[in-house]
Amino acid sequence: MEKKKALNAYLSTVAKQMVFIHDANLLSKLVLKIVAERLKVKHVGLFLYDKKTKEYIIKLSQGKQGLKIPVNFTKINRNSTIIKLFSNPLLPDKNKLSVSDNEIKLLKKHYKNNRVFFKQLEDLEDVMFMYGSKLVVCGFFRNKIIVLFFIGEKGNGKKFTKEEISFLNILSSDVVMAIQNTNLFEDIKTQLEINKQILLNTVKTLATVLDVKNAYTHGHAERVMKYSLILMKYIPKNILKNYKNFEDTLKISSLLHDIGKVGIPEDILDKKTKLTNEEFDLIKKHPSMGGEILKPIKEFYEVSLGVKYHHERYDGKGYPYKLAGKNIPLIASIISVADCYDAMLNDRPYRKGLAKDIVIKEIITNKNKQFSPVAVDAFVKAVEYNQM
Repeated sequence: MEKKKALNAYLSTVAKQMVFIHDANLLSKLVLKIVAERLKVKHVGLFLYDKKTKEYIIKLSQGKQGLKIPVNFTKINRNSTIIKLFSNPLLPDKNKLSVSDNEIKLLKKHYKNNRVFFKQLEDLEDVMFMYGSKLVVCGFFRNKIIVLFFIGEKGNGKKFTKEEISFLNILSSDVVMAIQNTNLFEDIKTQLEINKQILLNTVKTLATVLDVKNAYTHGHAERVMKYSLILMKYIPKNILKNYKNFEDTLKISSLLHDIGKVGIPEDILDKKTKLTNEEFDLIKKHPSMGGEILKPIKEFYEVSLGVKYHHERYDGKGYPYKLAGKNIPLIASIISVADCYDAMLNDRPYRKGLAKDIVIKEIITNKNKQFSPVAVDAFVKAVEYNQM
C-alpha cells in the first residue's frame, strides 16, 4: 500500500512536469528515464504514432548496449496484427492497456483454435522476443493507440507487480495527454507560420501595388525591406533584446513604409520639376497618413511606428512630428537609413541615381544629424561586410 501511494504521488508530480514539455523527444527522454529508474528495468523502448507516416516509430530506447532497440529504424504499421490485437474484443479487460509475455502464452493456449486472435498474439510474442521485452504497455486517445512501451526484464529478474503495471498504465495515459498537447502546440505553431507567410505575401502584394503607382519607385519597398533586415543584423543584441518579434515587425513595416503615398496624387509623385511648397507639404503628410491607414489594425501598432516616423531626423528637423534623438523608435531609424540609401542609389523624376560611394559617404556624414548613430553604425558594419 505504501509503495502504491508513493508511486501515485510520483505520477502526480511527473504529470505536472509533462504538461509544460512541448518537444516529443524531450518528453520521450523524461518518460524512459522515469520507467528505467522507478522500475529498475534492463531496457525500455517507446514507440510514438507518427501522423505523417501513419506508423509507430521508436523515438527513444534506453538500456545497456546490445539491448537497446534501434531508434527511428524500427517501425510498426498501424494496420499490423499487433495494433489490432489491443482492440480485439477477445482480449481480456485487464490486458486492454498492457500484456506480459507470460499472459500471451496463457492466452495462446486458451485461444489456439481462434486463427485470427492466435495470429495476433503470436505476432506480438515474436516482436516482444525480438526486442527482449517482458511487457507491452499502450496508451490510447479516442480508441486509437498513440504510444507503445516495450519494457525489458527487471534487474532483479522478478515479475512486474500489479502496482507497477498500474503505474505504467497511468503513466502511458499521462504520456498520451502530453503528446496530444505537444501535437496541438506544434499544429498551432505551424498554422501561425502559415498565417505569417500569408500576411507577408499580402503585404508584399500591397507594396507592389503602391510601387506600380509611381514608375520611379518600382521595387523600392522590397529593397527597403532587404536593406532594413541587413541593418538589423548589425544592431547590438543588447538593444534588440528589448523588442519582441522585431524581425517580423520590421519586414512588414519596411514594406509598408510608404503606404501613406496612396493618398498623394500621381502627378505630384512623378513630377520632374521642383515641388511647390504646397505640394511638398502634402508629400510630408504621407507618414502620418500611413499611420492613420494602419491605425484600425491594433496588431500593427509596432508596424505603424516605422511607417509614421521613418522621415523623422535625429536632430529633430524631420517630419511630420519633429521627433528627435532616442524619441524616434528604433524601427523607424533603421527604415530611415534603408529608405534613403535606396532612394539615393536609384533614379527619381527630378534626378539620376547617385554613385554608391557617394551614397555611403552621405549616410555616414549625416550620423547624429539626419540619422540615428545606432542605425549608421549598423550601416557601416554592413558596408564593411559587403552587405549593402
